[in-house]
Amino acid sequence: MGCFATCGKILLVVVNLFFLVIGLVFFVAGFFCKFGNDTLKTYYQGALDSLSSSLSSSGFGSVDLSSFDITEVIGTLGVALIVTGSILMVITIFGFIGACCKVKCMLIGYCILVSLVLIGQIIFIGILFGNKTLITDEIKNPLKSSIQSDYQGLNGTNIVSLAWNFVHIQVKCCGVDNYQDFTGATQWITHYASLGYTLITPLSCCKELPSSTDFSCAASPTTSNNYKDTSCFDSIWDLALGNVGLMAGIFAGLGLFQLLLIVFGICLLLDGRKNRVGSSPPQSQRDRRRKRWDD
Repeated sequence: MGCFATCGKILLVVVNLFFLVIGLVFFVAGFFCKFGNDTLKTYYQGALDSLSSSLSSSGFGSVDLSSFDITEVIGTLGVALIVTGSILMVITIFGFIGACCKVKCMLIGYCILVSLVLIGQIIFIGILFGNKTLITDEIKNPLKSSIQSDYQGLNGTNIVSLAWNFVHIQVKCCGVDNYQDFTGATQWITHYASLGYTLITPLSCCKELPSSTDFSCAASPTTSNNYKDTSCFDSIWDLALGNVGLMAGIFAGLGLFQLLLIVFGICLLLDGRKNRVGSSPPQSQRDRRRKRWDD
C-alpha cells in the first residue's frame, strides 16, 4: 500500500471514529430534548418559580405551572438532533469499516454519502449568507401564528403561553421580532379596567416581572423597563449563527476537510484495485494451470 493511501486509511479510521462519538452525543442529546423533561427540569425550574411568584404577587393568584413540559417546546430540536446523529453514525460506520477492513462497497457508499452532505452544505450556506429570509421566514411565520391564536398572557397555562413567557424571561427579549407580534392576539387579555391599565406588551417582556399590581412596565413600555424591541428570534439566531465571519470560516474548513476525506476514500479504492491487479498470476502461469486442469 502506498504511503499516501496508508495515511488516508489511518486518517479515515481516526476521523470517523471521532465523528461516530459525536453522532452518538447528538443522538443522546436529541433523546433528552424529546423525552427527558424530568432531567431537564432542574435547569429551568428557577425561571418557573420566578414566574409563579410574580403571578401570585400581581393578583393572578396561584397558577399551576407544574404541567409545563419543555420537551413540547424543544421537541422538534430533539428530533433534528436524533436524525442528525443517526445520519452521522451511519456515514461514519461506513467510513470506519470501509477504511479499516477495505470493504469496497462501504468505501463507495461512504464517498457518495459524504459528497451528498457536502453538496447539501454548499446549498445551505448559499441560502444562509445569500438570502437567509428563505430559511428564517419559514420558522418565524408559524411562531407568529401560534402567538396570534394561542397566547394567553402571563397567567396562561397552555404550552404556547408558558413557552413564550419562559423565553422572554430567560433570553430577555419580546416576541419573534418585537412586541407588535402580540398585537391582536385573540386570547390575550390586555385591558384591566379595575387597575386602569391596557397592556401594550406582555408582562413577561418587562425587565423586572411585576411584584405587585403595577403593570406600567407593559402598559407604558420603554427601552429602560421593557425588552419590547428586542427580537427573541434574532437573539437566539445571533447566539447560534451570528458571527458571519466565524461561521463562514467553520463551514469552509469543514467543506475542505470533507473533500479531503472523499479524496482519501477514492485513493483507498484505487489502491485496493491496484493490489488486486498486481496480485493476479501472469497470463502464462494461468494458461499452464488451465492446461494441466484440462489434461
